[in-house]
Amino acid sequence: MVALGRNYLHLKAMFWLVAVVLGALQAWDARHSMNPDGISYLDIGDAYFRGDWNVAINAYWSPFYSWLLGLAMVFLKPSPYWEFSVVHLVNFIIYLFALGCFHFFLLELISYNREKKAGFSADRSADLPEWACLALGYTLFIWSSLELISISVVTPDMCVAAFVYSAAGILLRIRRGSASWLTFVLLGLVLGIGYLAKAAMFPLAFVFLGVGMFSVGNLRRAVPRVLLALVVFLLVGGPFIVALSQVKGRLTFGDSGKLNYAWHVNRADIDRVHQEGGSFDSIPRYRMERLSTAPAIYSFGTPDKITYPLWYDPSDRYRGTETHFDPRAQIRVLVSTAKNYFQIFFHLQNGLVFGFLILYFMGRRRWFCVMDMLDHSTLLIPAIAALAMYSLIFVLPRYVAPFVVLLWLGVASGVRLPDSQESRRLVASVIIAMMVTILVPILEKAYPLARNLTMIEDPSAHPHWQVADSLNRMGAQPGDKVAYIGFARLAAWARLARVQIVAEIRKDERLYFWEADSLVKSRVIKTFATTGAKIIVAEEVPNYISTNGWQAIGNTGIYVYVLPR
Repeated sequence: MVALGRNYLHLKAMFWLVAVVLGALQAWDARHSMNPDGISYLDIGDAYFRGDWNVAINAYWSPFYSWLLGLAMVFLKPSPYWEFSVVHLVNFIIYLFALGCFHFFLLELISYNREKKAGFSADRSADLPEWACLALGYTLFIWSSLELISISVVTPDMCVAAFVYSAAGILLRIRRGSASWLTFVLLGLVLGIGYLAKAAMFPLAFVFLGVGMFSVGNLRRAVPRVLLALVVFLLVGGPFIVALSQVKGRLTFGDSGKLNYAWHVNRADIDRVHQEGGSFDSIPRYRMERLSTAPAIYSFGTPDKITYPLWYDPSDRYRGTETHFDPRAQIRVLVSTAKNYFQIFFHLQNGLVFGFLILYFMGRRRWFCVMDMLDHSTLLIPAIAALAMYSLIFVLPRYVAPFVVLLWLGVASGVRLPDSQESRRLVASVIIAMMVTILVPILEKAYPLARNLTMIEDPSAHPHWQVADSLNRMGAQPGDKVAYIGFARLAAWARLARVQIVAEIRKDERLYFWEADSLVKSRVIKTFATTGAKIIVAEEVPNYISTNGWQAIGNTGIYVYVLPR
């Protein structure tokens, strides 16, 4: 790995300082926030650490992130008020780990570029200077991590980014000639943990392994090493695949891809009531039942310790979901994902697009520039493979963030300019302009966060805790069942109160309930009581409706009705 000079070390220290400060501000600002996926990951982590394996093994949410969250809960034992803050502390630590992995990758890229430079020195051309690679690389990392992935969102995507950067760095090391057995063991290890972080890394692992094989330069030497990496990959991820397949009764490495294909391509209803039959299995563990109509009341109780069963393991609930190839639907999805990629590359990153167009045009290498980029196929192939894979189903920026970074740095490394003072000035101007267009919006968002930073906690800034605390004061105990009127998937307070949502009137029918006469309301309340619920919680209650018998929770907009015992 390349040794950085003193000036480069100062540049690295500056970017690390910026990355750490911006990440800390984002984590602190989001300390009380929680998203539906995060609630499921927390519940899964609890199940693992209490040894409830049948509940913990999940075909939709991968285990590694849950292990980290569960470990933090076990060791730190936060109070309900600080539980979500601990989650964001874990996110921040993962972000720092990703920063370290990216640094390893960036140094390997600089080493590779330095060695390649010796090969084209005779034609008096020059690539991007090392300071530009460092500056652009760290800028892209900060932007992709804080804008595309975000510490604020409780998902494993930052973990995935860390392992993608690590795997890319190892591939570059192999490409440079360091194809030792240990290097391939590390590649298999990183890819295996990456799969445990997110199931999408399972197919992509074979892309990384294929690139690693052809990076050695000698197939006879490469094949046994790649097979060793594959064995390590399967040793790391295999036990989970075996456990998951045993629980599901079929061979599977995860159902997230299949379900998302059904939802986004085949347009299966993501909120539908379970229908028996189909290819997944027979009866779901968390059965959903319609108790009444006008308004529709659904129940979905379970003896398992789960906050919201309907979003805990969608693969179980959607066992009857069939997937099929539909050319028209696939074209529709490809058009939609192309628009998402256009948004990422030509709206969020238009400065990069125009900057690289200028650099490649001024290089005047015409079609040779394609060959220049292909020298960095080690980065481009995994990036393009991942972007293509997601384009077939569904694209969110956080899914593709690390691969966007690999793609841009592969493109940047292919720049060749005449070795002249004018070229160096052009590179400096373009790189600085790129950095400004990327970093200024991030700094603009961070400035008010820094101004409002305070260690004085105001409980009113934590509405989820307000609701949970109020429920506990009303006598709700851990494990109690509650009913909900609204969008229950967002009810993070239930996690803090350790209660379980077992019935709901969905958000689109809540007005039917509130505007109904007293007889209908009485019928609904009695129906909720039959589910074992002790409390009814409602969101977004219209201000023109009488709320007699309901208690408002501070200024949260949440109302509570205690069912008679």
